[in-house]
Amino acid sequence: MVALALLGAGCYGFQLQYPAARTARACSGMLPVGSVLDLAGKSKLSLLGLGFDVSSWQFDVAHDVTEPTGLATRCAVDGIDIAIETTAGAMNAYGAYQDNEKATPVPLNGGWQGLMVNKNEESTASVLLSCKNWTPKEGSGILVTADSPYDVEVTESVRLKLARAAVETAQRAADKTGCESEPGEAGKLTAPAAGARTVSTGAATGTCEGMTSAPTVRETDAAKSPVEECVLGGDLRLVAAYGPFSDASDAVVNGKYGGHETPSGADSTTVWTSAACQGALGVGYYHATPVQGSDRKLTSDPLTDEERADLAHFAEESAARHGCGAPAALRS
Repeated sequence: MVALALLGAGCYGFQLQYPAARTARACSGMLPVGSVLDLAGKSKLSLLGLGFDVSSWQFDVAHDVTEPTGLATRCAVDGIDIAIETTAGAMNAYGAYQDNEKATPVPLNGGWQGLMVNKNEESTASVLLSCKNWTPKEGSGILVTADSPYDVEVTESVRLKLARAAVETAQRAADKTGCESEPGEAGKLTAPAAGARTVSTGAATGTCEGMTSAPTVRETDAAKSPVEECVLGGDLRLVAAYGPFSDASDAVVNGKYGGHETPSGADSTTVWTSAACQGALGVGYYHATPVQGSDRKLTSDPLTDEERADLAHFAEESAARHGCGAPAALRS
């Protein structure tokens, strides 16, 4: 009997080292095991754990946020990095690609408030869930950021697997922390686009629809993404940012409106406006800046009336998609 008990204990201990079991324990038990293993190229039935590296650690997002048990947490599963945190004071909104003009965020679909950034054969997916029953001091919502495996080509199939892993992690995190949210539908996800598209202004149907000040635009589909971009011609970039994507930067210590103190305004580098939004979306921040590397200087070459009208239209359309109030009137 003792020998059988020892054998049983040994088998159980061995099972705990299977990839599925180790993945299930990572990130405070909030990962969708099947989807994460699929992204890693493993099966839930795999018995080979040798070389399958998993690590987890917890961190605080902000000193004035009381996170639910299990948050904030980060883990690495066989080359996949995943962070799960509250949206208030979040540290990992874009992953490694924060506000990078060469990597346009493209929206997730299926009703999810999320985006994907593709750059240099790597992808990051971010998903935001607003928690109706959480105050800002409790974190407002949940933010999940997941990076694709570092040694895998980011194909259309991999982008879809990454999107599924991110949204299912967000849903599991909401379930485990008692977050009352309105998630999208994982079953309706399709692979996000690889990047933005350049079209004539009249042919724009996404984030640049309705623009008039430039002959061509660079846009993505228009959805519930927490970051949206539209580039007018080759020198003016319009950006809409919500929640942790507008307030996670160091600049916000200078003001809640994307680092500014007033709801709208203009300075030497930026023309901006903002709108009040619900829950984890916080303040919607909409701004126009010259594209990096262009010769455009707003001090000597300020926005034309047509460009100001395009920024106002861009802000109004984005705010409406996200259920926000009307943006503040543009100021000179």
